[in-house]
Amino acid sequence: MRSIDQAGRTVEVAFSSETVVERWFGDEVLVHTADAVRLERLNDGAALLMDHNMRDQVGVVEEARIDGDGVGRCRVRFSQSARASEIFQDVIDGIRRQISVGYLVHTIEIEVRDGEHDLVRVTDWEPYEVSFVSVAADPTVGVGRSRNGSDAPEAPRTDTGQGGSTSNPAGSPPEGRASRKGQHMKTRIMRNEAGQLVRAKVDDDGSIVETIEILEEAGAETQAARTAAQQEERARVSELRRLGEQYNAPDLALEMIGDSRSAEDMREALLERMAQRTDATLSRSHDIGMSQRETQRFSFNRLIRAMAEPTSRAAQEAARFEMEACEAAAREAPNGGKGFVVPTDVLRAPMAQQRAPVNTTVTGTNPGDTGGFAIATDYLGGSFIDMLRNRTVFMRLARPMQNLEGNVEIPGQSLAPSGYWIANEDDESTEDTFDLRQIAMSPKTVAAFTELTRQFILQTSLDAEAFTRMNLAIAMAETIDLAGFYGTGSGGQPKGIVNYTGVNAVDFDDGSGADTTDMPTYADVVEMETAIAADNADIGSMAYVMGAPMRGHFKTTEKFAGSNGQTIWEPGNTVNGYATEITNQVAAGDLFFGAFAQAAVGMWGGLDLLADPYTHSRRGRIRVTAFQSVDIALLHEQAFAYGTDATAT
Repeated sequence: MRSIDQAGRTVEVAFSSETVVERWFGDEVLVHTADAVRLERLNDGAALLMDHNMRDQVGVVEEARIDGDGVGRCRVRFSQSARASEIFQDVIDGIRRQISVGYLVHTIEIEVRDGEHDLVRVTDWEPYEVSFVSVAADPTVGVGRSRNGSDAPEAPRTDTGQGGSTSNPAGSPPEGRASRKGQHMKTRIMRNEAGQLVRAKVDDDGSIVETIEILEEAGAETQAARTAAQQEERARVSELRRLGEQYNAPDLALEMIGDSRSAEDMREALLERMAQRTDATLSRSHDIGMSQRETQRFSFNRLIRAMAEPTSRAAQEAARFEMEACEAAAREAPNGGKGFVVPTDVLRAPMAQQRAPVNTTVTGTNPGDTGGFAIATDYLGGSFIDMLRNRTVFMRLARPMQNLEGNVEIPGQSLAPSGYWIANEDDESTEDTFDLRQIAMSPKTVAAFTELTRQFILQTSLDAEAFTRMNLAIAMAETIDLAGFYGTGSGGQPKGIVNYTGVNAVDFDDGSGADTTDMPTYADVVEMETAIAADNADIGSMAYVMGAPMRGHFKTTEKFAGSNGQTIWEPGNTVNGYATEITNQVAAGDLFFGAFAQAAVGMWGGLDLLADPYTHSRRGRIRVTAFQSVDIALLHEQAFAYGTDATAT
């Protein structure tokens, strides 16, 4: 290198000379005269590469020439990309100095020498790229043909479509280096499986066919590292194939193998595949093939009225479409349903734009809570499942898995993968460094009810329909929320966070011995974060979940004494820098924190409806009970923390 212009990002380099370079076919010399070197391609903006890798361009050749001292020189300019800037800085710092050239051979002259290698003079050649390399073949100028075997220059060729001619005094066909020896293979300098640096003949796939000479023996450390890497690679591929077979995802396993991904990556991808299946790929066993127009025509209110008035011919006739659809869905349901099974087509379908009613009170005792009167407001209706998710804190934060069939097993990780040092070259790597377990999910029935007046279900407006669906979603959401946090795992309930072994526990007891429940300090809040991080489980989006009383406590409690009024509850509705969610299904003194994407909420089949017109018949109310098959599972218990005053009674 002769000069570096940092402002212009240019470097002048020598890329070739007439130094003799030993090749397997003889001693090669590139003739450096004006009529021997075709510089048109270099001077037409040829690429500046790294290690002759055509996909790793870092700049461009701006000007090339052959000087009187028999050296090829050029000025190269680096691009503004991050990769190019990194290489340019290494050049400035004197780290990268070696240059190599990629070229085509058009004409050679071979001098046969007794007792010596043949001398091959390349009298017509064409450079087409310049590369920075780690080790160059021409030590006299630090430039030349690369000793990086994987991308060495091609063998000389007679005709490149540019009218090249040949001269061969030995009388052999001028078909390049390989034809001189009666071969049609390339030669490369590369490391073989034993770790030796060799000059070898390779086929079109780059596989060694014949070793010509060993340039460097592999050291013990190199051999040990290569052996360990091979063992690790075999274990990775074997584990990925096993997971692909076990979870019926051979295509995903092949993709992971090709992309050099780990078994942990495969596990995450399997979970994402289950969680993100679209309607087009979901199982349709509980669908009945309804069109969009039919799903929007379906009315909960007409169906409820028909169930509440089984002897009314008018009610039955009005709900004939809904009843036929439910009967078809019931035939597809595993247990036939308890009442009328609303097809999953309807549950997933969005409602049209409408004006929906709003409750005027939340006491459950006033007429407005059951459709006695309603105030309209703008509303863009989503599907029933969307309503349910939006009203359910746990379901909204967790991974949803809809339209499941039968019992489901998903992969979970019990222990984090560990690394090991290999003491001796022949030692095998430990195989049991990655503990995957099966997490079973089975349908558990959640029941929720709401009450509507007889006058209300006679309404045919979209307002009334949206109100009915929303009320059912709210009732069901509260039950699912409660189970997600406190479910016992017995008596037909899913297991909630507090009942999982392995969830991090933080005690809010202040040690005062008072009978009152101690609320958390800011240090307690941070301890929950620390506990998860210590388990290497602080992954993905994390959040604190609490009840309204806990939010009130955080808004009135300083982080530290003398913090000038800075409360635990932060601007932007965050705590300790994390998002917050409020649900009154969480007890007043409890606090949950975690990566809720490590929890899964599974849903099976359609919504089962029963109408009871008798319990409150004197008041003109109909009790509607909805049944849905749901289960909840934690995929990684250490990703959660539960805080409470453990001494409170």
